[in-house]
Amino acid sequence: MKTMEHQTLEFADIKETLDSLGFKLRDQGAFWHTCAIWRNGDNPTAVQIYKDSGVWKDFVEQTPHLPFYKLVAKVLGTGDSTRVKKYIKDHGGLTNFERDIDNRRKITMDKTYPVSTLSKLLPHHQFYLDKKISTKTIEMYKGGYCTSDKMNGRYIFPVFQKDNPDAIIGFTGRHLRHDSNSNLPKWKHIGTRKNWLYPLYLPVDGKYPFFNSFKDKKEIIIVESVGDSLALTENGFLNHLVTFGLEISNKQICELLAVNPSRIIISSNNDFNSKTNAGQIAAVKNFIKLTDFFDPSKLIIKLPSTNDLCDLHIAENFDSWVEKDINQEKQINFIIKQLKSPNAKTIIKSQSKLSSKISLLEEYVTT
Repeated sequence: MKTMEHQTLEFADIKETLDSLGFKLRDQGAFWHTCAIWRNGDNPTAVQIYKDSGVWKDFVEQTPHLPFYKLVAKVLGTGDSTRVKKYIKDHGGLTNFERDIDNRRKITMDKTYPVSTLSKLLPHHQFYLDKKISTKTIEMYKGGYCTSDKMNGRYIFPVFQKDNPDAIIGFTGRHLRHDSNSNLPKWKHIGTRKNWLYPLYLPVDGKYPFFNSFKDKKEIIIVESVGDSLALTENGFLNHLVTFGLEISNKQICELLAVNPSRIIISSNNDFNSKTNAGQIAAVKNFIKLTDFFDPSKLIIKLPSTNDLCDLHIAENFDSWVEKDINQEKQINFIIKQLKSPNAKTIIKSQSKLSSKISLLEEYVTT
């Protein structure tokens, strides 16, 4: 028999236990939304419970993600683990119910670099000055031109560890000689990109202005690259997050959950001149992925009219993106249409999840 620490919860055990406690569950794909019945709450999206583990979060009380047994204990109004254990055994079929997530998870540590590394960079900023990025904005990003090693010939930007202004966990670099005929990749990265929360924890004068802007506005803009980030900052939008590719990472989603924004704007590149608009497809995928964690009413896709926000800034037409009005119902109808198209499997591979997402989104449209 497995020990108590390593017992894995099964979907049926979790569902049956929740049903017996009186929860009215709203299916959201990978998780349920429900009311906080222990305080007679009537908000149907106040609590999020994951189907595969029972891990839950109370958005109203801003709790961290907690193990399933603590939810059962809260509803039963007891701190007696024996009573909680017996309830789950009787109503969900489990003999043991708690698993130690930290012991089961493979933990990878980011390699760190000292801030003194940046002293080797040359202050050759003309490339970005030519893109109408001000010296003030450039200095916030602490970047510079690299003349050695793997990043030779690139203008690089440091990525800092969360809450640690003295540790760099990666670099992203734009090759200054890249063009359409070049064999050199335009961007190169050093470090584990999926762990980057950039530029939220970029320290500026001992503070985190990007994260603070996100927290204060309760709104985040999701973009693909540092070029987009620079354009947003130059136009006064510090509340943004860079994915460094097409897909938002799980760590980035966890960071969003911690703040619980009221609005998430997905602004991928707009590859309208290409045979396949990869940016638009990526935006839809990220929209769908985020509905596992956020109500669709909080999500908006807002692509630039040019290839990216940097190009829009250079063209001095950034206001066109800012003032662009998005009809959310029309947008959700467009996404539903994509999910019902022959190419739907490129967005969601699982047929059951595809059907679930279509049903979820159809609740938000009238036609």
